[in-house]
Amino acid sequence: MTNITAKTTTKTLPQEKAVISQLQQDIINNSQKGFPLTSQPYQAIAEQLAKIDVITNEEEIFNAVNELHSKGVLSRVGPVFDHKKAGASTLAALAVPEKDLDKIAGIVNQFDQVNHNYGREHTYNLWFVVTASDMVALNSTIANIELLTGLSVLVLPMEASYHIDLAFSINITGIDSPIAAPFTNIEQIFSNEATALTEIDKRALRTAIEKGLPEHLSPYQVVAEQLSLNEQQVITQIALWQDEGLIRRFGLVIKHRKLGFDANAMVVWNIPNDDMDKVALKLAKCPPVSLCYQRPRRLPDWPYNLFCMIHGTDRSVVLEQISQITQELGLEAIEKDVLFSFKAYKQHGARYGKQVSAQEKSSKIESSKFINSTKHRQEQGQAHG
Repeated sequence: MTNITAKTTTKTLPQEKAVISQLQQDIINNSQKGFPLTSQPYQAIAEQLAKIDVITNEEEIFNAVNELHSKGVLSRVGPVFDHKKAGASTLAALAVPEKDLDKIAGIVNQFDQVNHNYGREHTYNLWFVVTASDMVALNSTIANIELLTGLSVLVLPMEASYHIDLAFSINITGIDSPIAAPFTNIEQIFSNEATALTEIDKRALRTAIEKGLPEHLSPYQVVAEQLSLNEQQVITQIALWQDEGLIRRFGLVIKHRKLGFDANAMVVWNIPNDDMDKVALKLAKCPPVSLCYQRPRRLPDWPYNLFCMIHGTDRSVVLEQISQITQELGLEAIEKDVLFSFKAYKQHGARYGKQVSAQEKSSKIESSKFINSTKHRQEQGQAHG
């Protein structure tokens, strides 16, 4: 049973679809996970693609990725953190009068803690993700959003994750991309000696890479220089975070709407509590489903407790997929609703890390100055010796 909810009448806004090359598609399909942790990552990608007969070179790969940035196809090249391990996070929503939607979305976007913000077809028509270092900071952000908008926030933290695959294959050119074996050099990374980072250094590194790697042929070296570290320390720490599960994946993060994925539906279900695991595990295995997770009901306004995402380029195809899934899993009698997104107001990587304090920064800068000064004197001594 589909719930008939008063929905916003705002229609999906047409967006110019980015044109990408076959090489760019091949890079996306091979580098959303496992972006190389090596001094020359773009050279490593070229060597990886050569194994599947995609002949290119480091400069071509680098330029192709930079062009994806300039076309707005890439959110970033960098980490996707595990929400529960990285800090505090929640999905949230507002029921906004349609005439005020753009204005309220602008207010919500002002918060750095908001990393995704979408308009969706529903009474609750503005949906956003809030991330912070801890629950105190998260709750403070939500309280401030309520204060500035004058609206009550529907707060829906994740309770259980059944399927999260933020990377998915694309075929924009009409030619399937060959898929190479994932790049891996973890054993080599861990075998190299690297000085362990302090907690201050770890926080600074997390903050630096949350926004994505710098656009440079040697991005890890650039990050290292910015933080007064060495490249091996940066690479090793990222590898450790991946091994620990703090980083869920590390690679190209695409903006799917720019590639024509405009018919994106969040399907919400009111599943009996005792049936949750049974239904969710089956739903998570359905090929069209890219996300599947449990969130709390908020009665009487929000009766749904199971969420899944289906991304598509055609609304009718997505609706047909939802109908097939409903029938195949025998969920016809289950209350559900389908919330298509119609506008992306904001999309970037989550910001979890606490900012390094001015005192900590000052201490690190002075320490760096001392080390560099000492090194300079030693080099002078060696030169004159």
